[in-house]
Amino acid sequence: MIKGKVKDVVWVVEGLLTIWIAVAFLSGHPIAAVAPGIIFLANLMLIGAGSRADGLFLLYPYGAFLVLFGVGFYVLFYYWRLFYGKPPAVLWLGMHPGSAVIWIGFGLVGGIAITILSYTLLFERNVLSQKDWEAFIEDVKRFKTENTGEQEALE
Repeated sequence: MIKGKVKDVVWVVEGLLTIWIAVAFLSGHPIAAVAPGIIFLANLMLIGAGSRADGLFLLYPYGAFLVLFGVGFYVLFYYWRLFYGKPPAVLWLGMHPGSAVIWIGFGLVGGIAITILSYTLLFERNVLSQKDWEAFIEDVKRFKTENTGEQEALE
């Protein structure tokens, strides 16, 4: 999916996003760093997948990550502005609504739906076939049997 010059361009974009995020934070505008931060993290996922991912990777988990975290941060900042300097009238699971968005939205939904589920769905199909896995296991068994005598001699 991404290789060669495309991967180089993504790395350049990552560098530019890093500069943008740093300038936004250092100038006292952390909210201006959130959207580039979301894109920065999603691009790291894209770089990690590299050429092994298929075209559906842009829809899930890459696109799902962008949407989930975009909406999540929007709701987070909405509630923080809404209740700035005063306690909220209603607590979500005993938490400030902004904090609940962090724990529920990003931790549970983001952690499970994006990270774990995408690993489960995409790993087997895009990284290692069953035939390659079985060949790897045979190589390990052969290596162990060939080197058992050497290990005993070292001890």
